[in-house]
Parts: sequence; C-alpha cells; structure tokens
Amino acid sequence: MKKIKYLILILFGFYSCDSFLEVKPTGEIVNDKLFETAEGFEEALYGSYSFLAREPLYGQNLSYYIMDIAGQYFYNDWSSHWSRHLCTYDYKHMDVRPKLDTVWTTMYKGISYVNNILGNLSKKDSTTFRLYDLYKGEALGLRAFMHFELLRLYAESYLKAPNMRGIPYYEKYSYEVAPFETVKDAYEKVIRDFKEAERLLAKHGEYFDRNDEQAGGFVLDRVIHMNLYAVQALLARVYWEMGDLEKAKDYALSVINCGFFKLEEKTDVEDIMNGVISNKETIWGIYSEEFPTFTRRTMYASGGDYSLDVKSGYEDIYNEDKEGFDYRQDKWFQVLGDYEATGLRCMKIVDRYKVKLASTPVAKLSGLNMIRLPELHYIVAEYYLRVDDQDNATKYFDPVLRSRGLNGFAGREGMKLNLKHINNERRKELVCEGQWFFMMKHYEMTAYDNITDQTFQPSSAIYVWPIPDSEFEYRD
Repeated sequence: MKKIKYLILILFGFYSCDSFLEVKPTGEIVNDKLFETAEGFEEALYGSYSFLAREPLYGQNLSYYIMDIAGQYFYNDWSSHWSRHLCTYDYKHMDVRPKLDTVWTTMYKGISYVNNILGNLSKKDSTTFRLYDLYKGEALGLRAFMHFELLRLYAESYLKAPNMRGIPYYEKYSYEVAPFETVKDAYEKVIRDFKEAERLLAKHGEYFDRNDEQAGGFVLDRVIHMNLYAVQALLARVYWEMGDLEKAKDYALSVINCGFFKLEEKTDVEDIMNGVISNKETIWGIYSEEFPTFTRRTMYASGGDYSLDVKSGYEDIYNEDKEGFDYRQDKWFQVLGDYEATGLRCMKIVDRYKVKLASTPVAKLSGLNMIRLPELHYIVAEYYLRVDDQDNATKYFDPVLRSRGLNGFAGREGMKLNLKHINNERRKELVCEGQWFFMMKHYEMTAYDNITDQTFQPSSAIYVWPIPDSEFEYRD
C-alpha cells in the first residue's frame, strides 16, 4: 500500500432480533467530525468490521472460497475456471494473481481504517469517553489480526524462516510507506498489539455476558466485536503458529474455562453455522446480512461461474478411524436435487432459511464465524500430546468428538491419540472456515489435487503467496 488517499463510506443496515443482537446503522471513518463523539468512534469501528465481511476478505475469499480451494476441499466444475489454476498453486496465472493481489491491498485498506481510529483516539484524553479503553482495545486487536493474517499468507512460516522478509507493519495512519519487517519482528508486533488489546479489554470483560439485557448500544453482543476472549483465542492461534505450544495452550484454556462458550450438541451440528454465527461455539464472528447471499451462489447453487463443488474422496477423511456416527458428514454434505442445486453440495455455511426464501429466525444472527471453540480444544490436546500426557490430551480432544457424534479416544482399545488424529479432525471440522490451508503450511504437508492427479511437495511456491508487484514500485 503506497498511499492512503481517502477512506470510503461503508453503511451497515438496520437489523434487529432478540437479546443476541441489536446492531445500529454504522458509517465509517470519513472525516474528523466523525471523531468528535463516542458514537462516531463506534460507527467507525462497526464500519471496520463490515469491511472485513466483504467479498475480497472474509465474506468470501478468506473464509471458504480462495482459502478452501487452496486447501483442496473444493473446485469449480468449469474446466476453464480460474480456480483450476489455484488448485495447482499456479499463483502467477493471469486470472489468479489479481485475486491474491486484491487480498493484500484490501487488507491494508482495513488496517488504515483502524489506524485512523487509533490516531484520532490518541488525540483524546483516556477519560474523554466512558468506553475509551474498549474502543482502543478493539482497534488494536483488529490491527494485530489483519497483520497476522497477511503474515500467514504472504510470508514464510515462523517455524521455517523467522528471519526472512515478512510484511510491512503499519502502526499509524500516514502517507509514509512502512518498511518490510522480518517474520520474527512482525510477529512480535502482532503479539504486542494483541497483548495491549487484552489489557484494555480486560477492564470491560463484564460486558461479554450475552444474557445481560441491561447492556446496550456498543457493548451489546460482544461476540461480533474484537472482545477479550477473541483476543485470547487469537493469541493462542498466534503462539501455535510460532510453535510455542505452552503459551498457546495457556491462552486456549483461558477461553475454554471462562464459562461463556460451550460445544454444541451433536444433534444441533446442522445449525452450528449455516450462514449464521454459532450461539455457543463462536468466540468472535462478524455480522453480515450479505454473507448468506454469497454462500448461496457459491456453496448451494450448482453449475455457475461462482459455484464450488466438493472434491471427490472427501468421505475418506470422515471415515478414517471413525467410531460412531459423524453428524458433520451427514448434515454438512448433502446430495440435492432441486431446481437450483443438484448433486453433492457442502451445506455447512449455507443459510437454509434464505435458500427457501424465508426469513432467518430472530434468534439466528447472519454472519461468519471467525474463530470457534473446537480449534482451542485441538491446540490444548496437541500441547499435551507433545509433553506425552495422553490423559489430558484426550480430556480436551474427546469432548469435540462426542459433540459431533463420535466416540472419544479415552479407553479406546488398542488405539492412542496422536497428531494425525488431531489434524484429521481439524480438516473435518474447519471446512469452509479458511483454516486448513494454514494447517497444511504449518506442518509442511504434501498437497494433492485429485482433479489433475498432481502432487505438490511443501515449498514456498505453494505456501507463500506472491506480494503484489505494485508494492515495490516506490520503494528504494
């Protein structure tokens, strides 16, 4: 990102439901007048969240589309579709490269928005607004999150090459071009921002209770904000990426034990995230009225230029070492035969009410799930495996299995839990959430495209996206 010339207006429409959500219309970071009031800062933050929910980022590309094509879950049936080249990691292809470039430029726009919020907050005394620390904590958490995502996509992994070139880390709203940081230095800044966000947000942890009907306005429904537990969960993810499993475990347990989140019952698996934010498992999600529309045309409708088909062989991973009935396989993958959707479709994130052109129940919040409870259970289980503590590993791993209809490993005759089992569950659980590609990169897995019958050995060529050429035009 060379220069920040202006900030666009983002409008967030009216939406109402029960105590789970009450969102007001929001604007975005347009001029200094916006930052004269607390309401202005709130509007700007809401606008930043809505920006993340757009198609170039988590509304489509960084959740279930580009990320899960690269993760070998999906493909488009049109032989000439650009996704075929993405399946084979041809990032230089003329139809693929612009899509990856757009992720970079759009994410840095989002960073500029939160830096503008932070810059204007710094001009105010911390006592100016009752929720000053809350505003600052959310903005710092968002800044850390976006830089972290860029690191995972456009730089070598921390474990492989901490001293290689990473990304620019923008800490202020400015026309100046930030220098490239090493991977290690960029990670340190991510952690610094997250930890400061954690400190600030801890002062307002009482606002998280979803059943607190006295909490109003900006503090209501913290699950759609960068809340305290979102920061801690993301720190668990960051430390896991760095290979510091002990710190990752500690942060994961902080969230698991806080009492606000629970694993869904196996019979409710179908409704965990069908175009909505999970009522129990989601630690942080982004509200979006558009998300069900995006997923309908890509995951439900078949045969179009946006449509994604499930790759053959998906059943194999769900059936491996299976004991019990996996409700995910049964409910998330369905063979359909209606006018719009035919054949095997992945229905995990499809809003079934919108498909039927009916209104989503008021208890359901349209949007996308950014980080959920099962991922933290996997991190804790992996830590205990590494220290050869089988009992505690199964203690945290088995509840996720049971919540999906499967038997746990504790007491299973002749079989011990291992890392392969955990990663198999990650692959099954995290479909449509954009995380499996990062697991592949972290463990330097071999990738296989069964459409072209090609195998790809782990390398920078498949696990590091190219930085846009435009990023280097005005650098020395």
